[in-house]
Amino acid sequence: MTGSPSSAGLPVPSVARAAYVLDTLAAAPDGLPLSELARAIGAPKSSCLAVCTTLVTTGLLTRTPGGHYRLGWKVVPLGRAYLAKSGFVLEFRRVDQELGLLPEDTIVLSLLDGRHVVYVETRPGQRTLAMSYEIGLRLPAHCTASGKSLLASLTDDEIAGRYGDGRFETLTPHSITRMPKLMAEIENTRAHGYAVDDEETAPGMMCVGAAVAGRGGQPVGALSVSMVKSTVDDERLKLSTSAILRLSTAITERLGGL
Repeated sequence: MTGSPSSAGLPVPSVARAAYVLDTLAAAPDGLPLSELARAIGAPKSSCLAVCTTLVTTGLLTRTPGGHYRLGWKVVPLGRAYLAKSGFVLEFRRVDQELGLLPEDTIVLSLLDGRHVVYVETRPGQRTLAMSYEIGLRLPAHCTASGKSLLASLTDDEIAGRYGDGRFETLTPHSITRMPKLMAEIENTRAHGYAVDDEETAPGMMCVGAAVAGRGGQPVGALSVSMVKSTVDDERLKLSTSAILRLSTAITERLGGL
């Protein structure tokens, strides 16, 4: 027999543990030693070692000479395979080509993952930016325009559940560090339909972001435009915001969210 009815469809602990390892290392670009990784996923070192050893043999992880575990090369084709079938990314590419908005600026697409956003597509602009937006980059959602626009789609209770411990990662002195400030930003985002990152992710950078919805009106991701703050006056901010809202609305329509 291949399995009893009582066990069919139940999560497999070892597979879940492997997923926790991959998720944890996705947020640690420099990798982690076994002891820290085991502590992060709440598993004994022996169990964590067994999972990591298996993942290394499959190419999903790599072990550095210093003993740190990092994501391996095999995650790249897996990510590309997902993006190749992602309606969000595909429709953005089509709409971006058709409308031709903001050709001078960098536009980034992201997904919400817990307290973070993960960048899944970047369309470079003609203007050079000091910050590099690489696919797979993870940043605290409350610091980014796209992250705040996605958090705004959640209920207040859902947001409180994610930040109930009161911990806020900070990237710059302008990053949000308290729940009342975050909720004020969320309310402003809900009222206007877009969010702003004013040097909260990187010094000298300003971003405007808006969420994109799919069928049933559920958010599938967000897009944002990144600009050097010193080049942004009221007129440029207005034009950029209008363009991002136009793009997000067009993609939402294509995905059946309106």
